[in-house]
Amino acid sequence: MVYKILMTGMSPVLAGTETFIMNYYRHLDSSIFQVDFIKRTKEPIVFEDEIISKGSKVYYLPRKGKNPLKYMRELREFFATEGKKYDAIWYNAMAIPNLDLLEYAKKYGIKTRIIHSHSSMFKGNTIRQILHNVNRSKLPKTATHFFACSGIAADYMFPDEIRSSAQIIQNAIDVESFSFSEKDRLDLRTELGWNDCKVIGNVGRLDIQKNQPFLIDVFNEACKKNPNLRLVIIGKVAGANSTVDLIKEKIKSYGIEDKVLLAGSQNDMKKWLSSLDLFVLPSIFEGLPLSAVEAQANGLPVLVSDAVTKELKILDSIRYLSLNDTIDVWAKNILELVEIPRSSELEIKEMFKLKGFEIETQALTLQNILLGELNEKISDC
Repeated sequence: MVYKILMTGMSPVLAGTETFIMNYYRHLDSSIFQVDFIKRTKEPIVFEDEIISKGSKVYYLPRKGKNPLKYMRELREFFATEGKKYDAIWYNAMAIPNLDLLEYAKKYGIKTRIIHSHSSMFKGNTIRQILHNVNRSKLPKTATHFFACSGIAADYMFPDEIRSSAQIIQNAIDVESFSFSEKDRLDLRTELGWNDCKVIGNVGRLDIQKNQPFLIDVFNEACKKNPNLRLVIIGKVAGANSTVDLIKEKIKSYGIEDKVLLAGSQNDMKKWLSSLDLFVLPSIFEGLPLSAVEAQANGLPVLVSDAVTKELKILDSIRYLSLNDTIDVWAKNILELVEIPRSSELEIKEMFKLKGFEIETQALTLQNILLGELNEKISDC
């Protein structure tokens, strides 16, 4: 018996949700699970070639957009012909202004309907906020399983009557894929001309949530005490909430163009993390940031805002600061933490396993959760 899952949440841009999905997709037992994907754009989703090469299907379903009648027709036709063949739908979401996929899944008999929260705060216009709040109240009758990446992500997404049913699915990773490499460090720092510098890093979309303009202010202040500091920001320009222009303006106004690199999106994160001496994430809100999990797997000391859940703390070298603290306080902490040595490989492996952020163990836990719904069905086959 093969357990068939319809997965949503993939996009053309590699970000935290996409990384989470692929981490588990690659580690679920393919002899038991068939995972196929729904995409909402005609563009290829990230890793689409890999997904198809593994025998998975990728279905395109349009967004409601300008033609809601066509949208509803295509949704109905899909679930009537293809969707009803699945055992589960897994809806990964930052917000839920639209619950159509879960509602159609229920209508066409998909028994396991998972809603998975990946954020801790709503980001969007007023109309979408209202729709999100309305749909939260529908979740108890629409979904059957309630997943979240952290406690605060569960608090945000699920109303009180189902909050206690929420299960935390860790943003687990393949630790060895991010382990420190001395060669990578030397190669990249030589390429950048930063061999004798202390390098600070940040990973995330250039948008309001990630708060990189504040990081530029802090970095500039820290540079006054240590001109040998450098900063690299890795991430794509966001859409309507982009802060890239403000970031560039601040860099220019401070005259630190030679000290800051906007590196765009990068695939070889092990190499980039190995080149750093400190990882900083001053986010305004987060579910549970995978970028900071990966940074800890590389052994880096990490400085994050206290808007980030304490569940992120895997190693003792992570430090939290309030966004209400002054730029001077943040700069002082950067100057302290940038001198701290990396954690040892042994400590990293032990703590990741202990805290539940090691993917192989967590994938088995997830398999047991999913198969709990089908044990009786499987035993009859």
